[in-house]
Amino acid sequence: MGAYALSLDQTILYWNGSAQRILGHKVEQVLGRRCYEIVAGTVPGSLTPACKNGCPSLRRVRDGIIPGSVDVSMLCSSGDRKMVSLTPMVVAGVLGDAPILVHLFDDVAPTGSAERDIESVSDALCRGGAEIVSNRTEEQSVPAFDPKLTARELEVLRLVSLGWDTQRIADDLDISYHTARNHIRHFRQKLNAGTKMDAVLAAIRLGILFIERPE
Repeated sequence: MGAYALSLDQTILYWNGSAQRILGHKVEQVLGRRCYEIVAGTVPGSLTPACKNGCPSLRRVRDGIIPGSVDVSMLCSSGDRKMVSLTPMVVAGVLGDAPILVHLFDDVAPTGSAERDIESVSDALCRGGAEIVSNRTEEQSVPAFDPKLTARELEVLRLVSLGWDTQRIADDLDISYHTARNHIRHFRQKLNAGTKMDAVLAAIRLGILFIERPE
């Protein structure tokens, strides 16, 4: 299963061996470059790279939608194109600040083996200190009423949206880990959210949280 990670400005931060095998690009050729310069992904029926004017997956996250899998034609090092099935995964905790996206892809349709590959990549990221905040496409229901988050809950939610873990939030706000965890539990309950990322996305859709776009 190929995998590459990119920051909010679409800079490639990670490129695994399977990505090199599938597309031919070597890790030293891609790290630090923009993803659209390397893979120039296009969706069927289009000749323009889908990610050149901003990563579609990142746009969906900012719009409060968990990005889903998509078939994309990626550019190989040979100059040929290859159709792959691409699955975005939202990750926090690697850089210690903003969330990053990990794009998982393979040149075959998703199978049980591919699902196991995704789990393997997820496990490897977690062992490296990452927190997988979303790797699925279904959306949580959003309360039809104002959840009435407190000012402190909104503050903690904003820091969660930046990918901060609970201990860092507690240290920054000069509160205990237990208190920070309680704030997270409370806003998750108010937003009917199963995970922290679900809470962030629900808050974006309700218009009570905004994710700033990178310069």
